[in-house]
Amino acid sequence: MDKELIFLHHSIYPNASDIFDVDIKPLEEIIDDCIFVVDTNVLLLPYTTTSSGFEEIKKAFSKLIKKDQLIIPAQVAREFAKNRPEKIKNLYQQLNITKSKIQKPATGQYPLLESLDDYKEAVLFEKEIQKIQAKYAKKIDQILDQIKQWRWNDPVSSVYKELFKPQVIKELGLKQDEIIKELERRNKYNIPPGFNDKSKDDFGVGDLIIWLTILEVAKETKKDVVFISGDEKNDWLYRSENQSLYPRFELITEFKNSTGQKTFHVIKLSQLLNILGAKEEVVKEVEIKEINVQSHGYDFQSFGKLAENLVYNWLQESEPAKEILIIERGLTDFIIKDSEKTEGIDVMVIRDVRSLTIRLQERYLRAYHEIHEGGLNCFRIIIIVQNKESVGDVLKYLNRHAERYRNEFIQMLVGFITESSELEIFE
Repeated sequence: MDKELIFLHHSIYPNASDIFDVDIKPLEEIIDDCIFVVDTNVLLLPYTTTSSGFEEIKKAFSKLIKKDQLIIPAQVAREFAKNRPEKIKNLYQQLNITKSKIQKPATGQYPLLESLDDYKEAVLFEKEIQKIQAKYAKKIDQILDQIKQWRWNDPVSSVYKELFKPQVIKELGLKQDEIIKELERRNKYNIPPGFNDKSKDDFGVGDLIIWLTILEVAKETKKDVVFISGDEKNDWLYRSENQSLYPRFELITEFKNSTGQKTFHVIKLSQLLNILGAKEEVVKEVEIKEINVQSHGYDFQSFGKLAENLVYNWLQESEPAKEILIIERGLTDFIIKDSEKTEGIDVMVIRDVRSLTIRLQERYLRAYHEIHEGGLNCFRIIIIVQNKESVGDVLKYLNRHAERYRNEFIQMLVGFITESSELEIFE
């Protein structure tokens, strides 16, 4: 019999009378004298924003640092160091995709048309376009070369070097054995935060260390804390209808019991920028990026481009003897040719498995049309989802509706992109 499990709520809520006496001060009341603690996803977000967006973020951080209101947990700094290369790799890959999709116009050789003025003019335009495309491709190569030279001096890292001095970084004052013991207890009984990540290699210790750092900061400074994070997992926040509501009551209670009744809030970076008077268009831009990033480690547009690039590389490796063409428009992303057949490839990226039914039916019908009307012999629809768990959901859906999608000329594959930006495909 597990005594702690039986009396779990006694340990989470040690003072039952406090449950009805929780006093959470409004954000507006504490904003000028609280401590803002920054999460890893917030430090990584500027890799996806415009330069004007990043400038506003820099101003916000600078303002808080001058008022001694900003703290970066050491765990966040370490996670930033781990994830930063992936952001730069994604940027490099996106530019490479852009370059690979440059296709030269070709009016062709038609001696019969050479006497026509319109044909002559079209050929001249073609040559001009090819010159511009060559300059464009060269410029992209120069940008790629600059990215290759980045070590720890990319634009974002350079600003952080200027801003985040040692006094801003907070190391947790607990020994590793103490942290592991607490991690095991919380994961065993699903005590927030971090239990959502207990299947990861580090068993979700990152979130726990950040939380323990927040508690330590509040106790040392005797101030309220606002956690700036784009993470909306349900081991931090209550959620409904795909919307985050407010921090879990377990966290509110633990924070108050540990800090002498101080207040704890969680807000997004876009909310902070709005509070600090950033430009409305920047706030909106960051808000959109937060929504996209929440669905993966990438913003969704970047994720789609990355998926196409990885599928292209996978096709080159798996079918090296065939010619692979990149198609700019329409359903087909790639065409694979050999002497025997011409096959179309559609990379279908989805962020929510619930949208699969309608979108897959549409893609299937269009693939059927491409085979019968577009001159293709067969077609592959490669469905890319954002995590391995979703792969299982898609495969179950396809097995459940096998009769609906049974066609010897149309094949369905499912894949996901790992945290190290590698593609795994399941048939």
